[in-house]
Amino acid sequence: MKLIHLILISFIFLARGFGEYIPSITTLDAKVNESSGLLMLENQLITHNDSDEEPELYLIDEHIGKVNRTVRITNVKNHDWEDITADEHFIYIGDFGNNLGSRKNLKVYKISIDEFNNAKNDSLEAAIINFNYSDQIEFNPARFNSDFDAEALISYENHLYIFTKNWETKNTDIYKLSKDPGNYSIEKVDRIETNGLITGAEYDKSNDRILLTGNGVPTPFVIEIKDFEDDNFSSGIITKHSLEPKLGHSIQIEGITKKSDGVFYLSSEQSVTGAPSLFKFEI
Repeated sequence: MKLIHLILISFIFLARGFGEYIPSITTLDAKVNESSGLLMLENQLITHNDSDEEPELYLIDEHIGKVNRTVRITNVKNHDWEDITADEHFIYIGDFGNNLGSRKNLKVYKISIDEFNNAKNDSLEAAIINFNYSDQIEFNPARFNSDFDAEALISYENHLYIFTKNWETKNTDIYKLSKDPGNYSIEKVDRIETNGLITGAEYDKSNDRILLTGNGVPTPFVIEIKDFEDDNFSSGIITKHSLEPKLGHSIQIEGITKKSDGVFYLSSEQSVTGAPSLFKFEI
């Protein structure tokens, strides 16, 4: 997301000392200054940019932030890529950013991990999962005033789950989506009160928990969800952690991925608060 309320940024500057300090690992390569999603896959750290950027995935050095490899998806556009996730065999990219609440071309792109690792000329095609929200009836553009924006995606069991970025209610609605290519009208299956704008998600399979990233007043945050029943995520224990990134690094947190047990990487995009950066968060 390229725009954020200046009022929110001002509150974050004033709130230094109110969150849990997260150390910065490195600033990110200028090629990924709009880093939005983050995925650790087979010890490869992958990111992508968001709206109207190239339809490319970038493998970055987790120590110095440099882009080491670029893989282009040749049969799709980057309307507004917002998150990335994976299961045992496939990578999924959420092209569902919807700041105006007016998009009718929401998609998730599906690519084989084997094809990604062995892509000839670093290019490949994706299968496409098209969807719409069954409960959305209004599509008139309304910047930062819609509950049908989304920036967070996880793979859980045999489905994908989208966590919306609700500008009006500051909660997140959860929608369940098939992993099979096709056209779907998806229904809301749950809601979690977050008191902030959700910007990324990660399912920690080994500990059966979900972590959400978000931006709020006065600080960015991570929400941990554990001990839930099946996909009734709101039935679990929900804990919110306010964050305090290092000064000089962008605090517009957009992505999250698991590095190792208890250790997660967070990414931020370029903003008025600093350079795009990679952070470490332990929980």
